[in-house]
Amino acid sequence: MSDNAKIPLQIIRDTREQDGFSFVGFPCTVTPGTLEAGDYSLAGFERRVSIERKSLPDLVACLGVERDRFQRELARLRGFDAACIIVDQPQSVLRLGHYRSAMPAESAWQSVIAFSMRFRVPFWFCDSRADAEAVTFNFLRHFARDRWRELTALNPAARMPPERTERRGPGVGMDRDGSASQRRQGAGAVPHPTNTGTRP
Repeated sequence: MSDNAKIPLQIIRDTREQDGFSFVGFPCTVTPGTLEAGDYSLAGFERRVSIERKSLPDLVACLGVERDRFQRELARLRGFDAACIIVDQPQSVLRLGHYRSAMPAESAWQSVIAFSMRFRVPFWFCDSRADAEAVTFNFLRHFARDRWRELTALNPAARMPPERTERRGPGVGMDRDGSASQRRQGAGAVPHPTNTGTRP
């Protein structure tokens, strides 16, 4: 495992998120903040990665009476490098219509498919709230790991052994008095008669 895996994630949780994840037991810190979209992001990457958390009743409302507002939210998330909707109950609960709403189960499911296709934002259905919390953490962890790999690729010296990072090539060993070889030649050279102070 790479060294960056040992660095705790700095998760930002939107201040408007009610009954949000606390990530107890996960290698991360959680700081309240105001996000432009979604409920969870990473410090320094608030405009690049975002997760919108939904309970099943909340999702059904977003697919029905709050549809327009939800589409505006998805449109904002579409502009991120990585974003998703995380639902804290299984997909089967939605598709079987096990919720309190007059919205038909098939209509709700077709809306999920249409939205994920139209806005290119995936919907992740989880087994439970605890599972949804773990998926949220791992989504952010994988994003952070990929950014670390990009940074490492831009800084090859960080991956090289110390002996590979020594300076080589033209100019190495030069200082104001010339190169090392010139100094050695100067030290062993016979002084020119005009510089000795004696007459021939």
